[in-house]
Amino acid sequence: MRTIVIGCNHRSAPVEMRERIAFDQSAIPEALRRLTEKFSNTQVVLLSTCNRTELYLARPVQGHPRIEEVIDFLADFHDLEPEYFTQGLYNYEDTEAVRHLFRVVSSLDSMVLGESQILGQAKSAFEIARSSGRVGKELEALFQQAFRVAKNIHTKTSIATGKLSVGSTAVDLARQIFSRFDDKTVMMVGAGKMGELTLTHLLSTYPKKLWITTRTDSRAVTLADKIAGRHNVPTEPVPFTQWIDRLAEADIVICSTASREPILNAQQFAPIPARRKYRSLLLIDIAVPRDIDEAVGEYENVFLYNIDDLQSVTELNIAQRREAIEDCHKIIEASVIEFVEGKPSKEIGPLINALQKHFQAIGNNELKRILPKLENASDRDRELIEQMLHRVMQKLLHNPTQLLNSQVGKGAMQVYADTLRILFNLTDQESDTKK
Repeated sequence: MRTIVIGCNHRSAPVEMRERIAFDQSAIPEALRRLTEKFSNTQVVLLSTCNRTELYLARPVQGHPRIEEVIDFLADFHDLEPEYFTQGLYNYEDTEAVRHLFRVVSSLDSMVLGESQILGQAKSAFEIARSSGRVGKELEALFQQAFRVAKNIHTKTSIATGKLSVGSTAVDLARQIFSRFDDKTVMMVGAGKMGELTLTHLLSTYPKKLWITTRTDSRAVTLADKIAGRHNVPTEPVPFTQWIDRLAEADIVICSTASREPILNAQQFAPIPARRKYRSLLLIDIAVPRDIDEAVGEYENVFLYNIDDLQSVTELNIAQRREAIEDCHKIIEASVIEFVEGKPSKEIGPLINALQKHFQAIGNNELKRILPKLENASDRDRELIEQMLHRVMQKLLHNPTQLLNSQVGKGAMQVYADTLRILFNLTDQESDTKK
C-alpha cells in the first residue's frame, strides 16, 4: 500500500483559503463516506483544525485516488473551483508522509511549538475514521506509531515547556498592546476547547471583569459559574443577542466559535467606536473560519488580529526552543527509519509465502490435468515430471524472492511488494499483508 498525505496549513495557505476548505467536525464522517465509496480500496483519516486540513490515505500502489482526484474531491465537497486552493496545498508520499505525520502530532509543524492540542485533535480524527470503518491495518499501524512518537517527544524533550497553545500566544499579543489588565474588561465569544484554554491564560492577567458569551446562553452561564468558583475574577455570562452591543464597554475580545460565517461585520460594528469614544479595542479572532470581518480592523484604534497574525508572536518561541527542536528531530528521524524499515521486514515473509502458494497452486492444477492423459507413463516418469515442475517453479520464484530480500529496509520495497501483488493477483487469503 502507498501512504499519501495532502493538505494545507498555516504556512502554505492564508486563513481565507484555509477556512474555505476546512471541515466541520459534524461533516467529517460524511466526507469519509463519500471519499471511500468512490475509491473503495482506500483508507483515510481526515484532520481538520484551525491551522490545517489534511487527508491521510493508504491505497494500492497502482490504485486510486491520485493527488488530482483528491483535489477534485475537496473542490466538489466544498463547492469550489480547484484553482482557488491548489496553490496552497502540499502532498507527501510514503516515507515523507510518515515523517510529516510524526512532525504534526509531535507539534513540530504547529504554529505554537510544543502545544499539546494537536495530539488530541489527531487522536480524535483517527477515532472518527476508525469508528466509521475507514481505517485498515496500514493507517492503524502508522497512527499508533505516530502517537507513540509524540508521547516520547513530550516526555524526553523540553519542547512542551513555556507557552504551549494558540490561546496563550493570544494573551502574549494582548500584553504587547496593554501594559495593565486590572482596569480591563475581557470578553470571550465562544466556549469550545480553544476558548476555555484561552480563558485559563487570560485569568493569569487578573482582568477587572470577564464576560463570557456563547450561542447557547446556558453554556455561557455554566462556564461563568465554573470560572467564578475557581478564580477571583468577577465573571458574568452575556446573552449572545447582546454581545455586539456590549463591545462598547469591552477592551479585549477573543472570538473562537464554530460559525461558518462571520458573526461580526463592519456594518454591525460601525456604531461601536464612537460609543467607546474611540478607546483602543483589541480583537483577537482565533476561529477558522474567521468570526470577524477583516473590514472591522480598519476602524480607528481597533486592533484586529486573526490566527495567522499570531505567527509573528511565535518566532521568539521558536528561537527559545531551538535546542529542544533538534532533540525532537533526532527522535522523529529514528522513528521514521524504524517504521519504514520495520514494516517491510514484517511483510516480506507472508508475501513470499503467498507467492510460493500461488505458483504451487498453478503447478498442482496443471499436474492434475496432465497426469491422467499419460496412460503409458511409468511411476518413475510421473515422478520426474513432478520434480521438473517443482524445479521450474523454484527457478521462477528465485528472482522475485531475491529482489524482495534485497530491498528490505529500502524505500522501493513497498513498490516491489505491491507490484507483485498486482501482477500475480494475490488475495487476502493468500497473503495477510494485502489490505
